[in-house]
Amino acid sequence: MKRLLVLSDRFNLVCGYLAGFAILLIAVMQIVEIASRNVLNYSLPFVWEYGAYMHAGAVFMAAAYTLRTGGHVRVAMLVGRAPKLFEIVSTSLALLISILLSYAMIRFAIGFGATGRTSSTINEVPLVWPTSFMAFGATLLTLQLSLRLVLVAIGEVADISWGGEEGLAE
Repeated sequence: MKRLLVLSDRFNLVCGYLAGFAILLIAVMQIVEIASRNVLNYSLPFVWEYGAYMHAGAVFMAAAYTLRTGGHVRVAMLVGRAPKLFEIVSTSLALLISILLSYAMIRFAIGFGATGRTSSTINEVPLVWPTSFMAFGATLLTLQLSLRLVLVAIGEVADISWGGEEGLAE
């Protein structure tokens, strides 16, 4: 179990860094777009569309890491009454929703890949790429929720403290 946690934590950390890099890249692209528009009087036609795709991908890619580090919002008032029961029920519900979301996103990406559909903008972005990143992130979240459910059920600590790599399983 410890090896699985270590592998999961390291992989989720890499995905978290990739998500952070995507957010940084969005900011850089938007700054360049603003400068280009104001200085050169030329708008970069890809920035806002690519930025939206990267943002959606980053949200999904960082979801599993955020779950593992306890970064998602909780209702602490409910946790205090029956902590283990609450954790099992809430994680089970989240897992069910995540399974459905992962399934839908995977089907979405496969459908876009099979049809070759592109965005309806001048960029004609193949929609299989942004939906694949979203499907991958949703699947990682599903796997992390499954692992969390096992940890809660056996009485192990399911969250690691926030603070980067030093809190991850070793």
